[in-house]
Amino acid sequence: MSIFRFKEFQIIQSSNPLKVGTDSMILGSLIESQHATRALDIGAGTGVLSLMVLQRNPNVFIDAIEINPDSAAECDSNIKNSPWPKRAQVHFMDYMNFSSKQKYDLIFSNPPFYMDGLKSGDAALDQAKHMHPTMLDAWMRKTHDHLTENGIFYLIFPGNHWLELVQLAEMNHFHLTEKILIHGSEDKLNVRVVAAFSKRAAAVKCSELTIRQRDGNYSKEYIELTAAFHGTDLARKS
Repeated sequence: MSIFRFKEFQIIQSSNPLKVGTDSMILGSLIESQHATRALDIGAGTGVLSLMVLQRNPNVFIDAIEINPDSAAECDSNIKNSPWPKRAQVHFMDYMNFSSKQKYDLIFSNPPFYMDGLKSGDAALDQAKHMHPTMLDAWMRKTHDHLTENGIFYLIFPGNHWLELVQLAEMNHFHLTEKILIHGSEDKLNVRVVAAFSKRAAAVKCSELTIRQRDGNYSKEYIELTAAFHGTDLARKS
């Protein structure tokens, strides 16, 4: 059984096509959820992002959407076996078919963001990683409809698709409020971007984060960012 252990919870991920990785650790650590009361996790996978938000915010309730049946079952189990089993509900369904009478003041996603390139041939993995640009446009439009007027929408995206993301966001009436460039190392720049969007225009906050040093060790900034969650000592060389 594949298990990823955090400080306050654990993730069983035997059935999930996508395991807990650096993208989730970074996005989950950067989400500012302290003022949220109702949150939406799109493409919840293992449930890791929902659980990271639940750990930090004792007042939030999360709807977690997952299309893959095995992933949804594992996500549901991970949440039910966490310290916060009653503060999230897992919905096994296509997000495009999801509806809610309530809007959300926090939405977050580690979406299937590969819009080109070869697919693996594994149907579950390809579904988790790939989304056609037309579908991404509809996905963004639906997300805008679910967000409150003062809500925040977080996602992580490949650096080489940043311009497409911003264009789609603007077409769907989102305003960028925060942009965090993620560097794999000092030699691997802009591998990911964490972005925060809202319905209201505001000054854009920009920053950068480097995951590893040239010697392969995790950077001090990455260790500090994820310190509340990681159950292992990242200071040792990986």
